[in-house]
Amino acid sequence: MRAFVALGLNDLRNITRDSLLLFMLAMPWLLVILARTLVPLLTVWLTDKYNFDLTLYYPLLVSFFFVLQMPVLFGLIIGFVILDERDDGVLAALQVTPVSLPGYLSYRISGAVFLTFIHVLLTTPLTGLSPALSFLDLTPAALLSSLFATILALLLAIFAGNKVEGLALMKALGGILIIGPLGAYFVSPNWELLFGILPSYWPVKVFWSTNKGHSMLPYLLGGIVYLSSLLFLLLRLFRKRTDH
Repeated sequence: MRAFVALGLNDLRNITRDSLLLFMLAMPWLLVILARTLVPLLTVWLTDKYNFDLTLYYPLLVSFFFVLQMPVLFGLIIGFVILDERDDGVLAALQVTPVSLPGYLSYRISGAVFLTFIHVLLTTPLTGLSPALSFLDLTPAALLSSLFATILALLLAIFAGNKVEGLALMKALGGILIIGPLGAYFVSPNWELLFGILPSYWPVKVFWSTNKGHSMLPYLLGGIVYLSSLLFLLLRLFRKRTDH
């Protein structure tokens, strides 16, 4: 716990000195403001101009901008922090400190999980686009979003050599992992599970099921098993790369 506190204080100092990280931390709340102001105006305009009811697609909008974007945002932040600390020799220095590599990874993963979980839980109701859902209703989707964030962070830490490569990797993965699962919203239920190979499918599917009042338990359990398995695999790959 003492090591976690020390790492946390060091992170706070680094964040206050990095304008990009400060902006990224403010982004969820900017998205909330945009959702509360622009989406209602757009809804009225589409109804008057084209007789198109945008409210039918509110769950899709919320899932894209909050259930998916929150883990992407915090996965990116944590992934960048790991890349910086690897380049600065911090991971190598851990070998001669009381903080082991597993302890360091536990701290970083806990950060990604906590930040994503809290932001999904808080920002989604504030949009006003899913007023019927309580914190309890949103908890399963927030949990799976948190696991998805850790997967993204580890993907960056394993396969990117620096921040530039990390951004390029995120752009390459973005279309698949963020846009890809949204296709499940428009296909027949018989074909939906084909999107399950994407780790980002499970949190949005749980959110959609909850929003419609359907049972989300099979998707919650499936998501936990699948995402936890991916996380375990990525942790092993990260440790192998760090050892080398």
